[in-house]
Formats: sequence, C-alpha cells, structure tokens
Amino acid sequence: MRTTIFYILSISFLLGSLPTAQANNKYWLQQRWHFKDAVGALEKEDLKAFKRLSAQIEDYPIAHYLRYLYLESHLETEKAETILAFLEQYKDSPFVQPLREAWLSQLAKKRDWKTFIAAYTPQEDTILRCYYLQAHLHTQGHIKGQLDEAKDLWVVGKSQPDECDSAFKYLYDNEIITNQLRWERIRLVMQNRKLGLARFIAKGLSKTDQKLAKRWRLMYTNPARELKKFKHPDSPIAREIVLHGLKRLAYKNVVRAYNYWQDYQKRYAFTEAAKMEMFQHIILRGVRQKHPKAAQWLEEVDPNFVDETIKQAMLQFALAQQDWQAVIKLISSLSVAEQNELKWQYWLARALEKTGHTDDAEQQFQDLSQNRHYYGFLAADRLGKPYSFQPESLTVSKYIKNQLVENNAAVIRARELYIVGLTAFAREEWQAVLPTLTTEELEAAAVLAHEWGWHDKAIATIFKAGHYNDLKIRFPLPFYDTVLTQAQAQQLEFAYVYAIIRQESAFQTDARSTAGALGLMQLMPRTAKQMARQRKMKLKNTGESLLVPDINVLLGTTYLREMLNKFGGHYPLAAAAYNAGPKRAKRWAKKYGCLSPDIWVELIPFDQTRDYVQRVLSYTSVFEYQMVGHPQVKPMLLDVIQTKGCTR
Repeated sequence: MRTTIFYILSISFLLGSLPTAQANNKYWLQQRWHFKDAVGALEKEDLKAFKRLSAQIEDYPIAHYLRYLYLESHLETEKAETILAFLEQYKDSPFVQPLREAWLSQLAKKRDWKTFIAAYTPQEDTILRCYYLQAHLHTQGHIKGQLDEAKDLWVVGKSQPDECDSAFKYLYDNEIITNQLRWERIRLVMQNRKLGLARFIAKGLSKTDQKLAKRWRLMYTNPARELKKFKHPDSPIAREIVLHGLKRLAYKNVVRAYNYWQDYQKRYAFTEAAKMEMFQHIILRGVRQKHPKAAQWLEEVDPNFVDETIKQAMLQFALAQQDWQAVIKLISSLSVAEQNELKWQYWLARALEKTGHTDDAEQQFQDLSQNRHYYGFLAADRLGKPYSFQPESLTVSKYIKNQLVENNAAVIRARELYIVGLTAFAREEWQAVLPTLTTEELEAAAVLAHEWGWHDKAIATIFKAGHYNDLKIRFPLPFYDTVLTQAQAQQLEFAYVYAIIRQESAFQTDARSTAGALGLMQLMPRTAKQMARQRKMKLKNTGESLLVPDINVLLGTTYLREMLNKFGGHYPLAAAAYNAGPKRAKRWAKKYGCLSPDIWVELIPFDQTRDYVQRVLSYTSVFEYQMVGHPQVKPMLLDVIQTKGCTR
C-alpha cells in the first residue's frame, strides 16, 4: 500500500502534461488533482477528507480505484460483506486479484476459515491454495471435494511450504498417494536434482520399487558406472532412468553416452519423442564439446530431429574452426525458408567471401544491407556503405484517435491510471483492450501512447499492429537530458546508453524482472548500492530509488562504465557482461577473442545474451540515426577484442 501511494504522490509532473486536448481539458485536470488529493488524505488517514474528495469525482472513470486503495489499507476493519460485494462488482478489474490475495492471506492468519472459503477463487499462489485445503479440513474435516487440487500440489518437483502439511497428511492417512503419483513426483524431483526429497518420497513405494528408485539416484551421481550394469527389464520407469543417466553422462563424455545410447535403443522401446530428445541432447553436447564426431552423428540422424538449437550449435562449431566449407554445407541443408533468414544469408555471404566467391558474396551483402537489422548492418559495414533505416512515420486518422480517447472506456481508464501513477493497473487495462482493436485502432493507440509518454506500451502496441518502420515510436528519446548528462559524465556513447535502456526496459520506469532487477537500466539492488558507494551517494530506499529515472540512469551508466573499463572499452563485451555477468564475458573473450568480432558475437553460447548483444549493437545505430537525422552514422561498435597471443 505504501509503495502504491508513493507512486501516486510522486507523479505531479504528469498531471496536465498530455498533448491531446481531450486529455487536458478542465474536467480531466480537476479530476486528476482530486484523485491525487484523495490519495494524499488516505495516506494521512484523514478519512473525512478522503470521503469528501472521493464524492467529488464519482463520475471519474477510475474513481473505483480510490475505493480499492481504501479497502487495501483497511482489510482488517472493513466488513467481509462489503469486501465481497466490491470484489463481485468489479470482478473484471485488474485490482481484484491483488486485493483478494491480500484479504485471503489476512483471513488465513486470523483462521477465519468460513469467510476464507466464501472469498476464495482459484489461485496460482501455492500457500493460498494450501490454505484453501486447510480451510476445508477445519470446517468439514475432510477434502474429498478437493482431492485433485491436493494431488496437484503434492506432485511437484520441490518441497512445498509448511502450510501444505495438513493437506498432505490427509492424503497419506487416507492412502490417496498411489505408486503412480510417487513415481510422477520422483521424476520431477530428479529433474530438479533434489535427491534427498526423492529418497523421502520413495519410502512409500514397494521394496522392489524402492530399489529401482535408488538406482535412479545412483544413476544421477555416477551415470557411467550405472549405465554399464543397468539390466532392469524394459518399463517406462526404466527408460526414464536410462535417459536421465545418458543425459548426465553426455555432459562429461559424449562419446560414451552415444555408444551407450546405441546399445540401449536395442533393449528398450523408447518413444519417437524420447529418441528425438536424446539425439538432440547428444549432438548438442558433441558440438558444444567440439567433438569431431558430432558432424558425423548429425548426418546419421533423422533430419526431423535437428532443431534450431542444433543448427545454431553447428554454425558455432564451424565458425570456431573457421571451416567455411562446413558453413556452406550446413546452410545448403536448410529449408528454403530457413536459408532466407537474415542470419543464414549473412553467414553464407561470409563463407562465399572466404572461399573465393567474391562476386556472389558481394551481391549477397548488397541484398542484405537493405535490411534494418544487425545482420543487415554487418553486411553494410563489409561493403563500406550507409545503413538502410527505412523510416516511415505512421499516419493515423484523427477520427479514430478521438474515438479511442472519447468513447473507449478501457483506453480512457488506462490513460488515467497511467497519468495518476497506477501504471501496473494501467498496463493491465491496456493489454485487455488491445485484442478488441482493429489494425487501424492499434496504430492509433500506439500513437496515443507515444504522445502520452507511455513508451513501453507504444513500442509494444505498434509491434502488435505490424508497423515496424516508425522509428520515432519504436526508438524514442525520453529522459534526453538525463541520459545525455550521465553518458557524457561517464564518457559513454550516447546512443549506446539508449540502446541498453531500450533493450533492458523499453523505457518502462517501474520495470521489475523476476530476478529483482529494477528500473530503466534494470539494476540489481546490490549492484546499485555498490555504484552508489562509488558515487558517494546515499540511497534511502534502494527499491524505490531505482524507479526514479535520474537515479537509475546515473547508477546504471556508472556500472556500464565499470564494465567498459574492465573490458578495455569493448562495447559488445561490456553489453555481454551487463547481461550475463562479467565472469562469463571474460571467459568468452578469452576463449574466442582472437576471432573476427562478428564471429565472436555469434559464438556467445547463451541464446539470450547473443540476441541481447546483437540488439544493443544494432539499436545503437538506430538511436544514432534518430539523433543525427541521416544514415551516415558510424559503423556498429564491433571492435576486435585485444586478446594476448592472437596472430591476425
């Protein structure tokens, strides 16, 4: 609650800042200020003023959000009937789920199980689901009507919270946990490497099955030894154990894994899906380990088993060896659709160039260079020609724009929620309305969001509309003075900082990753504190501070400069380190640094990081174009890594 109100009370700069007349007339401005004042009164617990101000904006499209904020902070004192009625009245509103979750948690702590059951709807949160089972045990003495829910909670690959214990005890006491369920859970637990939990679950199996479960655990710890002597009759569980061991062994000795795999296929009736998965795993490990037999295995395998991951690995294998004939052979084996992808076109051109087919290579580079894309820019750099940016501003109907902001209730709610600082709810309202819009309306909505300064939604919406060439919307320049000041202070490429922000958060100031990274430049709190100490800054509340653009960019650029210093001013390496951590980037630089820069980037083993670096490099060029206004921008920041011992 405190954090929610913090955002609302800190958004005065947005009130009245919209460019559209409909959004700025006296009515809207007055309603927003009353909303903000009401929130301030609620923060001070001045309920008399809160009710008075709330009454003044009853017709404001988001007035019911004030009621939500009130209930969120008064769940302990408000009557259950009132809360239930509110949840039912606004059951389709974004705030219903967080309000219900908070209330259910409070009811469980109070052991008000009857009200808990009345308020409960199916939840994703494990603890709330287990509280629901507890509620039935306390009020009815059984969970006969909730057995499927209880079993779903039990059959998972990890330990469940203590709140689930009473429901699980009921399952054990009533012998509802069958052997099949135990094996299902053991399978999931072994996938998560929880051997202790697997041992505990196996105690309920028969003596024979307990021995088989033990073999599975031994297969995990010493796959080479167990695969040599595993003689269990064919069964689904035996196959699972063998596959588990083969995958484990392939990480250490891919040849032995391959040989065992050939043998076990003769003894066990593996499904086609299992065969595909196993072949893919062995070939991928062989390629990653640069084993010379990997290419041979690939030729022997069913082409249907070869997926995008293996193709990328084979490309990396050939590039690491600079085996250009192998590159050509690999690309020739692809489907026509795959061969037309920019990545494969680029590497075919590079291979043709390296094998003496210079005219064909140049034509290929010429065609590629017409694309506004990482590989298109690489091709242009090889030809020494300007990049092709192909800007095309959206032209939208004023009538459609006006219809959206005057008559579409969801769009109006989303706009007002964004302006008053309830951005999480604004995004949910926006996402809910997008599927209902035509292409023309999507384009108009993208323009509106851009005009409002809601750039992350403008970017996502124009993409959904299928219009990719309005660079002002897709690559905007918000927070210009802040980014410029900090880029200059840290001696960073201005456009590069923008590219990092665009890739990290798409300019969503309150962005939060599942790992805990925050704000425009997606800083982890621990990293932010380290950078703050370097800058002799004091962060009162790290989490809230990182959602302030000025602070986030200041600390983010400080960290970016640290990465550049660590890697000798090499921008792709700094981007890789920013995404995957400096230790990994250092390891990749040492392993592949002697190779051409475009090859080095392609050899980044993490798909996500490789894509990240490519996007940052190409986005840097697009942002530079946005700043200078003509295609004569610098080549991509793709320098040779200065690694000791290289002969170039």
